[in-house]
Amino acid sequence: MARHTAFHGIEKNARTEVDEYAGEYGRSVDDYNYALSPRTESHFIYPANNEQRGAETSFASFVQQPKKKSNKTKKSKATNQQQQEAELGDKQQYHRGRQQSRDHDLLFEMEHEDEPPVPMNEPVTKKNVKQTPTKSYENNNDKNDELKSYSGLDNRIATLKISDRIDRSLSPPKSANVSACVTPRSGVSPATRNLNGKKPDTNTDNITATVTKRRVGQTDRSNVLKEYEQRLDGKELINLVVIGHVDAGKSTMMGHLLVKLKVIDERTVHKYRQEAQRLGKESFSFAFVLDESEEERKRGVTMDIAHAQFKTQTKIVNLVDAPGHKDFIPNMINGASQADVAILVVDSRKGEFETGFDFGGQTREHALLIRSLGVAQVIVAVNKMDTVNWSYERFDDIVKKLHQFLKTSGFKEQDVYYAPVSGWTGQNLIEKASEPALLDWYNNDTHQLPVGVIRYATLLELIDKLKPPERPISKPFRLCITDVFKATGVGTGTSSISGRIDSGGIEINEKILIKPSNDIAQIKSIQIENANVPSAFAGDNVVLNIIGADPAHLFIGNVACDPEYPISTATVIKGRILIFNITTPITPGCPIVFHFKSVHEQGNITKLLEELDRSSGELKKRNPRFLTKNSSALVEVKLQQRICCELYSNFKELGRFMLRQGGSTIAAGIIVDIVE
Repeated sequence: MARHTAFHGIEKNARTEVDEYAGEYGRSVDDYNYALSPRTESHFIYPANNEQRGAETSFASFVQQPKKKSNKTKKSKATNQQQQEAELGDKQQYHRGRQQSRDHDLLFEMEHEDEPPVPMNEPVTKKNVKQTPTKSYENNNDKNDELKSYSGLDNRIATLKISDRIDRSLSPPKSANVSACVTPRSGVSPATRNLNGKKPDTNTDNITATVTKRRVGQTDRSNVLKEYEQRLDGKELINLVVIGHVDAGKSTMMGHLLVKLKVIDERTVHKYRQEAQRLGKESFSFAFVLDESEEERKRGVTMDIAHAQFKTQTKIVNLVDAPGHKDFIPNMINGASQADVAILVVDSRKGEFETGFDFGGQTREHALLIRSLGVAQVIVAVNKMDTVNWSYERFDDIVKKLHQFLKTSGFKEQDVYYAPVSGWTGQNLIEKASEPALLDWYNNDTHQLPVGVIRYATLLELIDKLKPPERPISKPFRLCITDVFKATGVGTGTSSISGRIDSGGIEINEKILIKPSNDIAQIKSIQIENANVPSAFAGDNVVLNIIGADPAHLFIGNVACDPEYPISTATVIKGRILIFNITTPITPGCPIVFHFKSVHEQGNITKLLEELDRSSGELKKRNPRFLTKNSSALVEVKLQQRICCELYSNFKELGRFMLRQGGSTIAAGIIVDIVE
């Protein structure tokens, strides 16, 4: 760049040195359009020789006319030049003008004129190439004498022969069966390169098939898995979400269940009762077990998800209490995405059940959401049965309506259970019912019960009947961040993130990659239910205390993953969606809110690619103009910000999403391709 003058602190009208000597300064070399060659450099004040640059050079000596050189000086220089050429003649002749020989020059050796050249169409082998015997010299003078025998360079340039040395820089022929390792990036696993004209697969389709091979080379986790089994103590781990319409009694029922299981001590329960009396909400004392924030207790409405853990005879249950109000559906989706099974709580009071079950009610919407998010087993808890005097007719009417609806929503009959309960009185939660009005038909063998109702079963016994899904422990580590905070007592420079491990496992001191910020962090400690553990695996709700990551780059919705197999990121995806009971057709360019795990991102449906059959998935029409209710289609969605996601075929837990518009859920889908 050209030289400039600093104008800091100079007044506006002040004359500078540049103004006073305008035209006296020469222009910089960068002001011209050509480079500075060594020949041009010699004309400047500084000498071109690097050895003389440090010496002082006056301007007078620069402008002074050069002195004429004498003939003696010319002759002496010519003599010295001839001597140097004579000394270096042999070396220059041998190295063909190069001062130093290179390795690749040895591939081509000179051959005498009398030796016949190798035909071009004949492959070069050791048989058809005449080998020149290696001569031994007693001293260097004999070698120099032989080299001087050559008359000149022209006599030596006759033919070229290829040396027997192998050129390892050349790539193998395409016909050879050579396997190459693809560098693992963006979720790509090592795979064999296909050299038959096809591009190697750079998608994440091979990640599941090759992760077992990668795990073999890593640290042996057999001891860690043994500790994990000891921690479970022979029980199965399930993640349970509680859903339902607002004021159905979800928090009260589960809070009372935790109190009966002695998860909450009596002193804490007494404190909750006093606080509920102070707020004039005595019936909400059990709900305060899960509704911990002050705003939730004042309003009497669950606003965010709450976590708890309890044990049964055969299960360790991670409980997630989801909000039921329609304004907090994004939080409900976040909680449902962490669950394996669900409890759907309905209000048995007349008018209340119909409000939640009719179009626009949260009972219907929550059931569709959990099924779209992969939850296949559900327990329907018909709550507040004490207010209807444990009426069998009312219970039977509710069960029949829900049975037909859940069947059309994709739930199987054998995976749906029904139970009459009372969250406030605690009837039929963990102990057998003692209410006479309930015993007349629930424990009576002669009374016929609806499909899905198990006689004598309590709510806790039905939870024991639920089956946990298969945990993808062998897959790469994935954890979607649901909360970021600064924990106390973990040391300076430590950040805490929480969430459920979707796949893989993690140990203390291992390194993780935070996407999409690409920060590398190290696990300092792992906590499960406020207890430090050495490791955690898929299905665990954990708190990771990490170091090395910038806290400004940690957000809810980011994904902690394996650095060797990072999760994919995208702004444009192709998804197969199932449209719900909408009132306005979906057209290209339709604005939506994309819900994925704990992320909700603005976007648009840019293209309607195919309209599919709802039941079979067969193609019905290409590039439809619009999509109506209860239809299925393949669409392209463009998001405003980049999110972390995976293909449904690789990670079912990270391949589901929901589409919402105007405060209601319009569609659910799976990711089939990542476009950009």
